[in-house]
Amino acid sequence: MIGEKLQHFNKVLIDCDPGIDDCFALLLAMKHLEVVGITTVGGNTGLVNTSRNACYVTELAKRTDIPVYAGYDKPMFTQLETAEEVHGTTGLGTMQIKEPNKRPEKEHAVDVIIDTFMNHDDILLVTLGPLTNVAQAILKEPRLKKRIPQILCMGGSVTTGNYSPCAEFNIYVDPEAAKIVFDSGIVIKMAGLNFTRQNSMTVQDVQILKDMNNNIAQFAAQLLSFSVNSDRQAELCDACAISWLIDPNIVSCSLPMHVDIETKGEFTRGMTVCDYREYIGTDPKIKNVIVAMEFDQNRFKKLLFDTIKSYGK
Repeated sequence: MIGEKLQHFNKVLIDCDPGIDDCFALLLAMKHLEVVGITTVGGNTGLVNTSRNACYVTELAKRTDIPVYAGYDKPMFTQLETAEEVHGTTGLGTMQIKEPNKRPEKEHAVDVIIDTFMNHDDILLVTLGPLTNVAQAILKEPRLKKRIPQILCMGGSVTTGNYSPCAEFNIYVDPEAAKIVFDSGIVIKMAGLNFTRQNSMTVQDVQILKDMNNNIAQFAAQLLSFSVNSDRQAELCDACAISWLIDPNIVSCSLPMHVDIETKGEFTRGMTVCDYREYIGTDPKIKNVIVAMEFDQNRFKKLLFDTIKSYGK
């Protein structure tokens, strides 16, 4: 059973595409987990911006010791489709930031993923964007299928999508890469839209951040204000996903099931086809993913606000 293979990890390598919600996720991770590195991918915006934003957030949090590595700027077989209407042109809403002194390291993200997991047994891989870097690493070094002990993936959905009726953005951007990863045999914990949509940030939450007297909180307030004022439900999907690692009780229900990635459908490309028929009496395929189902919003918000407040101490 896949659930019997689950382990607890405090060390993480985070592959991401910052992005407003990625920034919140990184702020949580840098306080509560041992982040051994950050790899970036084109997704919410282009690679130049996602890499710069990752450097900026680590610098703002005074964690320039965490290395940042740039990866692929486009999916495996198609052109990159971004979500700038959700995250702003640069990925940070309308914020104009000072160019960070920190720069990405010279190594490519794919090589860093390979080196990290071929040489360590105690690190978890967190993916918060399209899975291009991870799939390319598996293709380059197939032994990673046996070396990556677990992946926490923000992506997919048991129910409806956001980029299309069926597909969540991270999976839609590069479904071929997602298929390679989900079919790899690596233990995956999936925090999809069905889970993150149980969170909703509001203008009142923006004010709570504004009332905190530290620069991280002011940065977070500006980011969240952009999302809330864009008349969208600000779910902070990536932060919800990373919170599962920090406080497992934030996920009040998760289920093992088989998840396939649709790569060819006219209307369903990028869909995570979640087979949980066993729960209605029909045997499904072999379970390959643990899927988050129920979310404790109050517990999450307390973790988020306590963490951001702690940056002022």
